[in-house]
Amino acid sequence: MTGSVKEGRLSFLTGCSVLVIGLAALAFWLPSQYYVPVMAYHSVAVSWYEPLNNVQAGHFEQQMRYLRAHGYKPLTIDQLVAEIRSGHRPAPKEVAIVFDDGYKNNYTAAYPILKKYGFPATVFVEVGHLGNPGYLTWDDVKKMDSDGIAIQSHALTGAYLPSLGHDELVRELTESKHRLEGRLGHPVEYIAYPVGGFSDDIKRLVRQLGYKAGFATNRGYDRTGTDIYELKRIRIKDTDGDFQLWLKLSGYYNLFREKKKPF
Repeated sequence: MTGSVKEGRLSFLTGCSVLVIGLAALAFWLPSQYYVPVMAYHSVAVSWYEPLNNVQAGHFEQQMRYLRAHGYKPLTIDQLVAEIRSGHRPAPKEVAIVFDDGYKNNYTAAYPILKKYGFPATVFVEVGHLGNPGYLTWDDVKKMDSDGIAIQSHALTGAYLPSLGHDELVRELTESKHRLEGRLGHPVEYIAYPVGGFSDDIKRLVRQLGYKAGFATNRGYDRTGTDIYELKRIRIKDTDGDFQLWLKLSGYYNLFREKKKPF
C-alpha cells in the first residue's frame, strides 16, 4: 500500500471519528436544550382585524385540532412549573396554552373551543381593565377559573414594568394579585410580564411577593428553561399552519429565536 493511500485512509478514519464524536456530543447536548413550548395568544376574534395579536376563531380551532391530531398534551401552568422545578426531563409533545391581556373574546370565542377539546389554559389578565369594553368581566373570569381555564396576573394596567418607579411597580404587582385573590378565592401565583419586559430587580420582587413563576416572551438570557422567573413563550400567529406549528412546538424553537435583552 502506497503512502498516499495510507494517508488517505487515515484521513478518512480520522474524519469519521470526528464526525462520530461530534454527533455523540450533539446527542448528549440537544436534549438539555429541550423546552416545553408555551403557546402565547392574545385576542381570538371571529374575524381578522389585527395581524400581530389576533388569531381568528376558525384558525384557533384548527390549531387546537392540530394538537389533538398529533398527540400533544397541554399542561396547566401548575404542572409545567412543577415539572421544571423537579428537574425531570419533560415528556415529548407537552405544551402549555396561555393568553395575555384578558380580552372578552377569550371567553366568547376561545373558551368554548378549549372546552370542546378538553384543553386547560391560562389567561393572564390586566386586572384594572376587567369590565371595560372589549375586556373580560369578573363574572367571565370566575366562570373560566372554576372550569379549567386559570386566571392569573398580567399586572394591574399592563404598564411596561421596567419603566416604573419602585412604588408604581409594587402597586402593579400587588394590587393585581390581591384583587384577583379576593374575587377568585384562591392564591394567584403566576404573572406574565407586560410586553415581556423584566429585570433582575423585578424578578426578585415578584418572588418576594409570592409569585411562583414569571412568564416573558423571548426576552432574557436563560435559554435552558430552568429560570422560572423568565420563562419563554412563543407567539402563535393567525397565519401559523401545520408546518409553523410543528416548528414552534418542536421544543427547540428557542434555539433559533433572536435573543433580546430583558428590558
